Amino acid sequence: MSRVLMRNLEDFENPRIVELRDGLYGASFFLMKLLPARFILERAVEQGLLKTGANICDSSSGNFGLALAMLCAQYGYKLTLVSDSALDRHLHTRLAQLNVHLDVVDKPARGGGFQQARLNRLSVYLKEIPGSYWPSHHSNPDNPLAYAKLAELLIERVGKIDCLVGPVGSGGSMCGTSKYLRVPFPGLHTIGVDSPKSGLFGQPGSKRHLSGLEGSIVPSNVDHRHFDEVHWLTPAEAFHVTRQLHRDHGLFMGPTSGAAYGVANWWSQKNPGKKVVAIFPDEGHRYVETVYNEDRLASVSGWLQSMREDPAAVAAPTEKLTGWSYFAWGRRTRDEVLCSPMDHARGRSFLRSSSGTRLPSQSIKQNPLEPIGGAHGRAITPTSEACYATLRALSRFDDAAVVHLKLDPEQEQFVDPLHVVFSELRNSTCSEFEHPFSIVVSEEAVGFFVLREKKAVPEWAPPGAITLHSLRVGPAYQCSGYGKAAMRLAAEWILTTRPAAVSLMLAVNVRNIMARKVYLKSGFRDTGATYCGSVGTQNIFEYILGHEC
Repeated sequence: MSRVLMRNLEDFENPRIVELRDGLYGASFFLMKLLPARFILERAVEQGLLKTGANICDSSSGNFGLALAMLCAQYGYKLTLVSDSALDRHLHTRLAQLNVHLDVVDKPARGGGFQQARLNRLSVYLKEIPGSYWPSHHSNPDNPLAYAKLAELLIERVGKIDCLVGPVGSGGSMCGTSKYLRVPFPGLHTIGVDSPKSGLFGQPGSKRHLSGLEGSIVPSNVDHRHFDEVHWLTPAEAFHVTRQLHRDHGLFMGPTSGAAYGVANWWSQKNPGKKVVAIFPDEGHRYVETVYNEDRLASVSGWLQSMREDPAAVAAPTEKLTGWSYFAWGRRTRDEVLCSPMDHARGRSFLRSSSGTRLPSQSIKQNPLEPIGGAHGRAITPTSEACYATLRALSRFDDAAVVHLKLDPEQEQFVDPLHVVFSELRNSTCSEFEHPFSIVVSEEAVGFFVLREKKAVPEWAPPGAITLHSLRVGPAYQCSGYGKAAMRLAAEWILTTRPAAVSLMLAVNVRNIMARKVYLKSGFRDTGATYCGSVGTQNIFEYILGHEC
């Protein structure tokens, strides 16, 4: 495979390493997103996914879209971007001048907000434009991989680094840089910076107020296990420290850079003698009319209030935040943090709703496994919503509809990532015999699987069988009965549409103990046969159709 280089803009993707004071450094970018965008496109060309002159389609309301537009202008690609109201006027004008086809959605999706609405619209373009390519920087593993270059540069210029601070959006910069810095510096303290009401670390999602931070969908590239702490700054606080960075150090940066600076400066003062690096993703030119406009700032909620000197510690990341706050994340998965059955500090037990929201119980004495009284007195249990689950048929271009269903790494090792699954579906020669589905509750996709039949079944399946593949239930929806509901729905679909089918079969990794238990409880039996797959030995399970899952 030949190496493809797109380096005309390489000088613009490299940061300037600025020592702000003793032990405090800033990695100051002109436009950081050029780094992953360039790397992703290079890899796509090498892998044959991006053809000369093809149309690139993506969802962005910020700097990744601008980075793609600059690269497309350099290398002759067409670009379609789906955005929303977070797209500011200046960026809109610049993208238009770069001949980008812009589609701005004006209504949020019922589940996933504007991010999901953009992904839904994006899936239409991917279907309609032949040969189109989706960089998918939120889930593409080449995004964090690109930041090995930044880690190498920081080691060369700074030496031993004790703490890394940066804003979290797609997850690429912080997770990628932290991963590679921890090879020589395993004790590296990593702090992610977010904004209140962002779902990335468990806050209830809402309309975005700070471009570059906040998200109603958790991107696959956000690996929460990299973070020791998470800090949340309000837009007013982020604007305040952004202007302070400009005033005190002459760096004219955007608000996510300012937020990172504020936290890094605080950490540096609390840890004298340690070296801390803050990532500054972009310069301030886009924000002249917002962050650097006195009249506009007067209308920002909380602008006239003084900023806290120290962040307030919170007992749980789901708490309502009124200002700069932090939580000791402890390098845990999002599920490990949010699924804890007891919030000890607040003295209340919690259950999870079908949307992943934590529901407070009526009393500290209540057993967290017992039902909670819901609307109109209906009992809500961890499995009750699964009774209302339905199937929604997807096309091989509909990965945007389920991109939020990222599994934790310990589960992901047993199934292919979604971008691989859909890539195989798109390139399959048996697409008429492959049927991807999402599991839907209240218009929200909580799970996904693929059914295969006839020529598309694997070699271990006998004639007449239909096989199930790539089953996943998103971490936010697990322990709620959706896995068993998926089995029931798959069997119902087969009995209704494929009455001649004999059985439903699947292969499960011998090490995937949890999945084996779910399948056996759902009516499958272990046939005793095994198959050597790409991820190890698989047991072949069978469900005889006609039985009730």
